[in-house]
Parts: sequence; C-alpha cells; structure tokens
Amino acid sequence: MLKKFIGLWFLLLLMSASVCADDTVILERTERSARNWLELIDAGKYKESWENTSPLFRSKKAEAEWVKTLTTIREPRGAMTARYLATAGATKSLSDFPEGDYVVLQFYTTFAKKGLALETVSLVKMQDDTWQIADLDIK
Repeated sequence: MLKKFIGLWFLLLLMSASVCADDTVILERTERSARNWLELIDAGKYKESWENTSPLFRSKKAEAEWVKTLTTIREPRGAMTARYLATAGATKSLSDFPEGDYVVLQFYTTFAKKGLALETVSLVKMQDDTWQIADLDIK
C-alpha cells in the first residue's frame, strides 16, 4: 500500500512540475513577443506595429486609426525609460473577442515626460502555436 501511495505521489509531483514548466515556457514566449512588439512602438514604428498583430487586432482597428491613436497617446509621454512586468494571466475569453487561448500581460512603464503608465497587452494563441498581439490598452 505504501509503495502505491509513494508511486502515486511521485506521479502527481511529476505532472505538476510539467504543468508549471509549460506555464513558464508560455510566459517566456508571450512576454518576449509582447516586449518585441512594444519595442516597435517605442521606436515610433506604429505602422510596423500594426502589421505585426493578429488578424483579430487588425479586424478591429484600421491601420490609419491605430497610427493616429498611438501618435496621440505615446508622443506626449516621451521616450520609454523602463518597463517592468507587473502581472500575467491566462484566460479563455476576453471582452469583444471570440473564445480562445489568451494571455494578458500588464507592464508598469515609465516615460521621460509623463511618468508612469500601465500597459496591458493581450496575446492570442494562433493555430501554429505562436502568440500574437490581440489588444493593447495604455492608462
């Protein structure tokens, strides 16, 4: 009986470690994708940032609208000086989006002219297992 209990406990331990490892890999991938994309915005490459989003994002925001919005929001803030990951979470649904696999990352970001902002980047898992930008909110 004790051998079965130890065997079962060991199996559960291995399974939980595997799930944690998978979560870590997903967080690393999504954070890297989000940061690379935010670097485009930091560099003023607004058109390129729009081109590097998911089809969901592009269907909700026209390129010209996106460029105008970012110009209005980001330019007065000045250069980005630091960006720290604050929270990360996975969900199957986001408001105004179809069911799917999403990761929502929140960054505390400081800017040269306007100080601190909260950037919320939502990513969606694509069929090829890549993560693409689904939404951005800056407050």
